[in-house]
Amino acid sequence: MTNFGQNLKYARENKELTQEAVMRLTGINRKSLSGYENNVAEPDLKTLATLAALYNISADSLLGIGSELSEQLPSPAERQVLKKIKKLDRQHLSELNALLDVMLHYSSEHTDRQE
Repeated sequence: MTNFGQNLKYARENKELTQEAVMRLTGINRKSLSGYENNVAEPDLKTLATLAALYNISADSLLGIGSELSEQLPSPAERQVLKKIKKLDRQHLSELNALLDVMLHYSSEHTDRQE
């Protein structure tokens, strides 16, 4: 469960919720939630189920169990990129999207030539 806290925090941020909002919605106090997100405390099963339902993600994914994790939660490197992307304005998002299209095109051509 080494990534549990990171997974929990990412799931909360992905829903654009603050710890205070989670507290209001669930009744979980902020100190406890902070402890879960920082891996200094672990929620009981009822609390885990509550958070998973709020974040619309499986408890297995939050716990890092099974292949579903890779489908629902990005890797730490992907999280860094997503944080940067979220800071971009519309114009730069559009430019980034075009750049990614070009990179994917050349990447797939390169992969096709290697096969």
